[in-house]
Amino acid sequence: MYNVFICEFIMNGENNKKQDFIKEIFVLILLSGLIVVRFFPIGEDNTFIKCIGFIGVLVSLVDLYIDASRLYSSYDKFHVIRGGAYLLSIALAIVLVLFLTEVIPIDAKWSDIFTLLALMVSLPEEWYLSKIGKYITEEKG
Repeated sequence: MYNVFICEFIMNGENNKKQDFIKEIFVLILLSGLIVVRFFPIGEDNTFIKCIGFIGVLVSLVDLYIDASRLYSSYDKFHVIRGGAYLLSIALAIVLVLFLTEVIPIDAKWSDIFTLLALMVSLPEEWYLSKIGKYITEEKG
């Protein structure tokens, strides 16, 4: 029985490492592509160029959600987080459409704010995951 548990733990660890590697490669390719697009002679006034920072925020949030889902999706309480993530995704998609259609204008200050928000989400990711873990795994008492 104990050997089966150890083998299952090792297999899950190897599978998680492979998933992490694939996810990190995808994010690296996506962000590299955005950097390359930024150097195209499109012009500073292009709406897509102005939205790259916001897209960075979206990538950071998706990365955090994928990691949280991988760690905590087996818990019943995770459905609350999943529902919140879906509502946030819908709201952010609407905001992105409003940015792309120039209903909401983006200036240099907002581009800087988007970049800082992306960093704020991605850099302390382990802290966010620990807080989500505490919420998900706490017992009702």
